[in-house]
Order: sequence, then C-alpha cells, then structure tokens
Amino acid sequence: MYVLALTIITALLYLAAAGAIGNRIYFGEERGPARSTGLALAAAAVGVHAVLVAETTWAGVELNLSIFNALSLVTWISCAGVVALSLRHRIEHLGLLLWPITSLAVLTTLFEDPGTSVTRDPFLTTHIVISMAAYAILLAAVIQAITVAILDNRLRTHRRAIGFVRRLPALRTMERQLLWLVAIGFSALTISLATGLGFFFDEVASGGMIHKTSLSIASWLAFGFLLFGHTLWGWRGQTAVRWTVLGFVALMLGYFGSKFVIELILNG
Repeated sequence: MYVLALTIITALLYLAAAGAIGNRIYFGEERGPARSTGLALAAAAVGVHAVLVAETTWAGVELNLSIFNALSLVTWISCAGVVALSLRHRIEHLGLLLWPITSLAVLTTLFEDPGTSVTRDPFLTTHIVISMAAYAILLAAVIQAITVAILDNRLRTHRRAIGFVRRLPALRTMERQLLWLVAIGFSALTISLATGLGFFFDEVASGGMIHKTSLSIASWLAFGFLLFGHTLWGWRGQTAVRWTVLGFVALMLGYFGSKFVIELILNG
C-alpha cells in the first residue's frame, strides 16, 4: 500500500505540474498560474518520485532494472534535471510533454514483475547510472526537438509569433538549448559506451544479443554527426530535429526495445 500511495501521488503531482505550466503558457502570466507554482509542483513530484525509485529500483542488495523500473528511473533523472535547470533557464516548457510521460512511466511500475536484478558491482553500477543519465538527457533533448519542430512550423505558417508561441523562448534560443542538451547527452553516452566495452565483448564471446550495443553505437554516431554538422555547416532547425529524433529512436530501440521483447514477449 505504501508503494501504491507513492505511485499515485507522484503521478498526480506530475500531471498537476504539467497542467500549471500548460495553463500559464496558454493563457499567459495575467490569467495563468505563476511560473513558480508549476515548478513547485514539479519539484514535489521529483521528491516523491525519488522515494519511489529508492523503494522499487534501489531497494535491497540488488539493482532492479526491469523495463518499467528503468523507465521510471530514466524519467526521474530527466525531470530532476529539468526542474533544477529551470531555476536559471526558461526550459520548463519541456514539462508539458515530459511530466505526463513520467506520470505514465510511474504508473506502469504497478504492473511489473520482479524483472531483472543486477548485482551491485561498483563498476557495473557506475556504467548503468551513466547510461540512465545519458538516456534521461537525450529524452529531454528529443522533447525539445519536438517543441522546436512545432514552433518552427507555427512560425512558417503564420509568419509571426501568435498565440501560445509568443510565450515560448525565441526559436534561436530553443535551437541553442536543443544542441546544448544533445552535446551533454552525447558526452554521457560516450562515457557509457566506453565503460560498457567490457560487457560488449563478453556478449560477443558468449554469443549473446549484441544488437542493443550496436543500436547504441548507431545512436552515438547520429548524435555525433549532428554536432559535427552543426559545427561545420551550421545545421539547426528541422535538420537538427530529424537527427535528434533518429538518434533517440535508435537508442530507445536498443535498450528498451530489447527489454520489451525479452521481458514482456519472450518471458510474458
């Protein structure tokens, strides 16, 4: 009952935070809730979510990373980062998608079985934490990419900022934020792949499933190519959006796609 209560409270707080930020962006500062209201609700959600993660993912002597626990952990890291950074930068708009997604991810933990347990070997744990952080940062990046695509489309259609678009940061600012998130996520993914090389060679030697790492490498190449193209040719806008989405899809198929097949289909 304790975990159930934590789950429901966390999900409701994230939805309330998304609703507060959404109302503020849609109705404006005059009629919408204060910016601090949405951030306070999101901070409360992150705090309760941290307790839930400790109870479900980090409890006991092993690390439980079944598919739903992994989703919960990744979204928690992403939400914590967005809330913290929103104190200095205007990126709370990411919560319009991120917080409902996290609410759903939290609720899915109610339907999981014991899942995958990983012994708390320090090196393996470090690799996993860095990997989860990379996924979380790149999750924020792909949500930013979707926002940039919507904003760019609205501006192309109406030729000027109208409606809720006026209350979002400028397109150039949003593009800089996107590339900044991609650069940080790419760095974390690089470290993750470097620390996971030993496990990759073990999979090859044992004839295990290596497509997970292969897709992660494909994702790393996509994000690296985007950053290279931006530096060399000034890529931004829809080009940056496409490469970000491509890299993220490859990454999610590699990790969560594999877990979905193994845990929910083959062992379902």
